[in-house]
Amino acid sequence: MDILERIYYGLKRQVVTIPATITKSVDTINKSMNQVRIPPLTKDNVLFYYMPIQGLVSYSTLSIGVMNPHLMVRLFPKRDITDLLFLSAGSGAGLWLWARPHIAAAAPARRFSWAFLGGCLWPLGSIFLWAILRSSIGQRPVLGTILGISTGVMLTNIAIDYFNYVELMFCGEVRLPEDVYSPNSDDEKYDIDL
Repeated sequence: MDILERIYYGLKRQVVTIPATITKSVDTINKSMNQVRIPPLTKDNVLFYYMPIQGLVSYSTLSIGVMNPHLMVRLFPKRDITDLLFLSAGSGAGLWLWARPHIAAAAPARRFSWAFLGGCLWPLGSIFLWAILRSSIGQRPVLGTILGISTGVMLTNIAIDYFNYVELMFCGEVRLPEDVYSPNSDDEKYDIDL
């Protein structure tokens, strides 16, 4: 009985201190959020900031779904959500592309078609890559999950780097060299007559 009383009083002390703990936790979270500087909820921020982030989460989940389908069946036993993840990742990528400055001056129809194309090709190409990788590693679900997430991060970083470079060129901050590389430019130097 003595053990039960100690447990009861220990739990009672914890319950009594919960309001102070919650207030302290909320204050810590608010201070952290003020440092992060999350954009306010406006129409543009929801469409071109939060939706692309949600698409990136769907893209990461899609990589796990392709590389480790058994895990996805355990997480979502009632329904296959691959199509939903693809559409979500594609719409997030498309909205991100739509908001890029280098296509802002284009006519809306062209801008939409470029964003739609990019939004379809990015996750679809990734799915093909993940399918090839999955068939090459065999039945190793942990390795597949790690490989899927890491290749997704790598492809995303490459795409972001590419579009940042294009925008730097478009805005005039990066200049193309006068003598641009051509695959046939060195032919005269190494022309060998036989």
